[in-house]
Amino acid sequence: MGFPRCQRCALREAARPEVCSACHAASTVAVAGRSRCPVCGQLLAQAGPCPNRWCGRADRAFSVVFSVGVYDQALRAALHGYKFRGERWWAGVFARLLAGELLRHATWFEEFDVIVGMPAYLGASARRSWDHIGVILEQLERQAGDGWDLNPGAVRKVAETPRLSGRTRWERERIAQGPLRSALVVGAPAAVAGARVLVVDDVFTEGSSLQEVARCLLAGGAQEVAGLVLGRPEWEGKRSGRG
Repeated sequence: MGFPRCQRCALREAARPEVCSACHAASTVAVAGRSRCPVCGQLLAQAGPCPNRWCGRADRAFSVVFSVGVYDQALRAALHGYKFRGERWWAGVFARLLAGELLRHATWFEEFDVIVGMPAYLGASARRSWDHIGVILEQLERQAGDGWDLNPGAVRKVAETPRLSGRTRWERERIAQGPLRSALVVGAPAAVAGARVLVVDDVFTEGSSLQEVARCLLAGGAQEVAGLVLGRPEWEGKRSGRG
């Protein structure tokens, strides 16, 4: 993962390796004659509703999901190295990609009042001993400048919950609406009351986690909740029962 020809990227020297956010976005090219879902950005195989069930549901709590790129190949490998192989230096690179997205599309994001992270549980019996999204937000706060209000603790997870990855659609929904919903609390009510909130995560699969976080924030007084993720799988319009 790297674009050594990006000599003019303002964020080029922020962290290794040399990854330009503009070139990363450009690596996901538009496909002639194909449209994208206005909610999740999924490339649609044909005219009609998005195959992601949350995009068309009336009870969807999040408004839209912005994605830096597609969760595939280099980005997928980098995220796996970061989360599972101890390559924590990727946090600076991922923060730079997010910062580039915020800067290049400032008109999209300027109406959001606060940026929060997808919460992680770090207490007893936690699966992971560190908050991988929280570390990225620490780097993002250094790179994005004073124009963005970052509040990583605005929503918290107070108990561990079963993994959603690798489960069927129905299992994901059961876990999300059960254990995950019970484990989420608003940690900074004053920060989210009346605010438009942007939730940062690594990957948007189908939305069950973001749905519950958005639901929690709206119940805590937020005016709107949207997502900003590093990657989104390109489903090519195929319907699947698995996340």
